[in-house]
Amino acid sequence: MGALAGSLGYLRFLVTGEVAHNPGATYERALSSRRFLPLSPAGEPLESAGWVPLEAPFDDERPLTRDLFVFGELIAVCYREDRYAIPRALLKREARKRLDKIVREEGKDPKSFGRAFIKAVEAAALAELKAKTIPRTRLCDVVWDTTRSELRVFGRGTLATERVASLFERSFQVKIEVGSYPARAFALDLGSRAAGVLDRLAPGWLFPDAARGQENAADEEAA
Repeated sequence: MGALAGSLGYLRFLVTGEVAHNPGATYERALSSRRFLPLSPAGEPLESAGWVPLEAPFDDERPLTRDLFVFGELIAVCYREDRYAIPRALLKREARKRLDKIVREEGKDPKSFGRAFIKAVEAAALAELKAKTIPRTRLCDVVWDTTRSELRVFGRGTLATERVASLFERSFQVKIEVGSYPARAFALDLGSRAAGVLDRLAPGWLFPDAARGQENAADEEAA
């Protein structure tokens, strides 16, 4: 489930950077240039990724216009990733069957097959396998609260922390970091005294193992 389904399975990021003066026009151009492009069985790419409308992630013909991702102070869009998962062993088997058929029906010597010819046969076999296969799709909803400089990514693992995060930074020209408790605490508008206390915090009785580790490291440096 994602943002529209009310899922709580999201990662929180902190956003550093200025919101565009005209977010509708600016971000429409940025997102359109990184729009998801559907895979083609005849094409070479095995993977495609990009932005799609949050409400219509599978409508490949629908333009990604500002009315589909700007909702007041919120910017909501969906990351889509398609990938063909063709086992290498299956591809080699199908290519070998094609080569054997050429030898059998055309009487050609297998030793006469050059590397380029074998690659062409493999490409044809791959296109046929892709035509029989549905790409694996992964979706990841992204909601940016521009007033709170907070980003919520409804996904987990490297998909959220690396792929979506990297594309978001390039698209919106901002920097993001995982909103861990320390990062969120330092992002608060604290007074100088509170900031000093926070900066001096160290693992204590709540994390005795970590505290001992720090003490041992300090002893080794002193020695």
